[in-house]
Amino acid sequence: MAENLNPNITGQSAASPNPPHLANPSYLANSSYLEWGPVWAGAIVAVAISTILLQFGASAGLAVGDAIRPDNSLSYNFIVAGLWILLVSVSASAAAGYISGRMRMKMNDAAPDEVEFRDGIHGVTSWGLATVIVAMATALTAAVASSLSAADVSTGPEFSGEMQNWAANQTVIMGFATAAGSALGAAAAWFASVTGGKHRNDGTSHHVVVPSPLRRK
Repeated sequence: MAENLNPNITGQSAASPNPPHLANPSYLANSSYLEWGPVWAGAIVAVAISTILLQFGASAGLAVGDAIRPDNSLSYNFIVAGLWILLVSVSASAAAGYISGRMRMKMNDAAPDEVEFRDGIHGVTSWGLATVIVAMATALTAAVASSLSAADVSTGPEFSGEMQNWAANQTVIMGFATAAGSALGAAAAWFASVTGGKHRNDGTSHHVVVPSPLRRK
C-alpha cells in the first residue's frame, strides 16, 4: 500500500479541496447569501428594457392619451396602453430575474429547495429595486410636468356625465394595469430567476435563451 507522503492530506483528494465556506466556518458567517452585484445588474437591465419599450410604444401610438378625443368622442386608446404597460412590466421583470439568478454565485452547501429559494429571492429583489427606480423617475417627471403646467390653467369644454365617468374610468384602468403589471412582474422575476439559477447549475449554454438569428456563427 502506498504511503501518504503529504501530512496535510488526510482522507481527501488534493484535487478536490473543501470549498472555502466549508473549510473556513467564518467565511459563511461573514458573507451574505444576497449578492447585490447580480441584483443591480438585473435591475438596470429591467429599467433599460422598460424605457426602450415604453418609448417604442409611445411612438407607435400606445402611450396613455386623453379619454375624450378633441371631437368630444370617447377614446379607447388608454385600454391598449394599459395592456402595453402590463406586457412591458412582465417582460422587463423576467429579464431582471433571469440575469440575477444566472449571475448569482453557486453555493454548494444548501439543499435544492434552498438554492431555488435563494435564486428566487434574488429575482424578486432585482424586480423591487427596478420598481423603486421607475417609481422615483415617474414621480420626478410628474412633479416637473405639474410645476410647468401650473401657470397654464384654462377652462376646458364641459362634458356630459357619461364622458366624465369614462374619463374617471381611465384612471381606474391604468391603476389596475400598473398594479397587475407589478404583481405579475414579481412572479415573472421569481420564476425567471429560478430558471436562470437552474441553467447556471446545469451549465446550460446561453444559446438556449438567445434567438437563433442573433447567435454568433
